[in-house]
Amino acid sequence: MESCILLHNNFYKSSEFLIHNVKKLLDKLHISVVHTESIALDDKFLPFIAPMTYFKPLIALLNRAHEDGQKVLVCDSQSLLVITKLLKKLYEDAEFREELAKTCGCGIDILNLENSFAFALEVVFDAIKVAEIKHRRWEGFKCAFIFDRELEEHIKESQILSRIESITGLKILPFFKDSYAYLLQNNPELAYKMGAMDYYEMVDCGVDFIVSPNVGNFELMDRHIKKLQDISGRDTAEIPLLFAPQVILALFIDASAESLGFSAHKIKPQML
Repeated sequence: MESCILLHNNFYKSSEFLIHNVKKLLDKLHISVVHTESIALDDKFLPFIAPMTYFKPLIALLNRAHEDGQKVLVCDSQSLLVITKLLKKLYEDAEFREELAKTCGCGIDILNLENSFAFALEVVFDAIKVAEIKHRRWEGFKCAFIFDRELEEHIKESQILSRIESITGLKILPFFKDSYAYLLQNNPELAYKMGAMDYYEMVDCGVDFIVSPNVGNFELMDRHIKKLQDISGRDTAEIPLLFAPQVILALFIDASAESLGFSAHKIKPQML
């Protein structure tokens, strides 16, 4: 595919660590990345932010990618959800579209915007078919895969989960949930309570680990796991959460716990 701009959602501190795994995976698959663009994205804060200010850098990035014949690779589902909602709003609200075009100082062609980005997981699936991966896959492992509730239809239509199972050998239990990580900013106790409910619902299904492409889920269910454990009254919290690209990157012959950054997890994965 054409060269790419990597969209790094830097809303949470943990995202810096996670983006390194994405870069390693793309390099393994010989997907050319021109540069990385960092934007803080979480649509839950839209009611508190001027929409034009919030969307301006995103529109600028998508327009620039289109003009340069590049693709914006969206690494996390939180960013994908923001872009999906933005496009829907542009289609449905002519007044909003005109105001945003005026703010950005450029015309807005929705079709061009739609064609200027791709979800990184789907791009990886297409490229990994010819990759040299381990013969020992994730056979025998069962994981919970937690996706954003509002992306459920897209995930099912694109068959992302079945493709992951085929490539990795994992047995996947899908969960479509809202992410409550945004509450860490102004109501952490509620964030811990809601996060704990989702975390232990998945744990109680007997999974070996949890996977998510949402950086907020990683922030809440890994970085704050002790708080989730305490507020739930559970004895232990031992099931690790992996960022989706780590699961794919682990298929390569030179993958190790160190190269995947497992030591940086609060609950350290023990699978490699």
